[in-house]
Amino acid sequence: MPHDVALVERTLSEARQAVLGELERLFAERRRTGYGPLYDLLADYPFREGKGLRPAICFAACRAAGGRTEQALLSATALELFHNAFLVHDDIEDASEFRRGRVTMARQQGVPIAINVGDATNVLAIEPLLGNTERIGVRKALLVFREVERMARESAEGQAIELSWIANESFDLADRDYVRMAYKKTCWYTVIAPLRIGAICGSAPGPLAPLDEDLLVLVKLGFYAGIAFQIHDDLLNLMADETLYGKEIGGDLREGKRTVMLLHFIRTAPAAERERALTILRQPRARKSSEDVTWLRESMERNGSIAYGRKVAIEYTRRALEVDAGGIPLFGQNEDRRFLREMLNYVIDRIK
Repeated sequence: MPHDVALVERTLSEARQAVLGELERLFAERRRTGYGPLYDLLADYPFREGKGLRPAICFAACRAAGGRTEQALLSATALELFHNAFLVHDDIEDASEFRRGRVTMARQQGVPIAINVGDATNVLAIEPLLGNTERIGVRKALLVFREVERMARESAEGQAIELSWIANESFDLADRDYVRMAYKKTCWYTVIAPLRIGAICGSAPGPLAPLDEDLLVLVKLGFYAGIAFQIHDDLLNLMADETLYGKEIGGDLREGKRTVMLLHFIRTAPAAERERALTILRQPRARKSSEDVTWLRESMERNGSIAYGRKVAIEYTRRALEVDAGGIPLFGQNEDRRFLREMLNYVIDRIK
């Protein structure tokens, strides 16, 4: 499902540069008034090469709703800070080794420092949200704050579900269990919140700002797009070029993450292969050998589980495109509206 590469790359790049510029200003101010070495660490993850997807969605939704980039700049910056805080903590919880082509903060600085960096990044994200009171007015700023609270709560609940599966060695799971977890963990902070926050920032002022019922269609659109994004991300972790992907290939298998592909394999594999897979998966990350992880990945591909995951991702993209085709009353027709449509194909057409 090819996308408009030039449009998507240009929009992502412009969004990323806008947010990095605001982050540079914010970090410089905090280095001047606070403990400088802490903010040097906070700047690590955001300035590694990333996609800038969340800010791009936020900016595009703002402009599609009739607003200007600067109306969403502080909100998009806050979203990027929350995203990077989640990544720092997620890398600790998953014992991940690489992030965006370099070793993780936890491996580089140690777990105690990484926890503090994640905490401080979350705290710093509050500052641009408070700045919204002057940028877009108190009413809209509070609406954005409410969206951020919902996003963070859903993400934490989704992470709790995933961690509980690993802790309890739960493998008897269906696709609907995965979808519920990913809806909370991924959809809200990757697509739903950026869409809704952008629409709030760019909408007309005062009582004409969108209400919950106006924003409801963006939950449905973001749900389908977010599930497609997460399944494809899980596929990349199994099959991507590691140099382009920026994280270790097979890391999800080492961590024991329950993906659509792994759950399909456990449900459908011959009994002997299933038992061997469960034996491998129940081992702590440090005790999983490269040979075992390679066998598991290749077995999943032979069994059709990789193809199954691609099929499910494409189906969720199709549903997202149907919602989009039904119309988004909040959005006008412009290049940003077109980017949001092209983004639906981009999430499963990307290579990293």
